[in-house]
Amino acid sequence: MTFAEIKAQVMFQTNNDAEDLEDYLPHVDDYVNEGYDRMVKAWEKNHVPTVTQWLKEDEDVPQLPEWTHRALADYATWMVYRNGNPQKQQRGLYFLRAFEDVLTRISDEGGKDGMNEDGTLKRYNKFINIPR
Repeated sequence: MTFAEIKAQVMFQTNNDAEDLEDYLPHVDDYVNEGYDRMVKAWEKNHVPTVTQWLKEDEDVPQLPEWTHRALADYATWMVYRNGNPQKQQRGLYFLRAFEDVLTRISDEGGKDGMNEDGTLKRYNKFINIPR
C-alpha cells in the first residue's frame, strides 16, 4: 500500500467522522509514521534511531512486507479514536488489537531474519524439549 492508500484506509475505518476531521486530520501522517517506527523496531529486532525513510509523499511505500501495511492504518485509526469519548475509544480497541496482532506475528516469525525475500516465512527446524 502507498502512503496515500494507508491514509485513505484510516478515513474509511473512522467512518469519515466529519465532526472530528479538523481535529485529527493534521495528525494522521504522524500517527502512521509512529506505527511505522514501532513496526520497523519489531522487524529489525532493535530500535532503529531513524527510520530509513519516513512516509512523507503519497507515493511512498513502507519498507516492510505487504501483509503488514494495513496494520499501519489500524494503528493510526486507534490513535484517532484514543482521545475521543468512551464510545470511540471502545471502537478503537479493535484496531489496536489488530495492530498488536501483526507486531506479535512479526516477532513470532523472527522479523526480517525469519522471512524470505518474497515475504514468505522461512521454515526452521526448531526442536522444543517437551516432557512426556
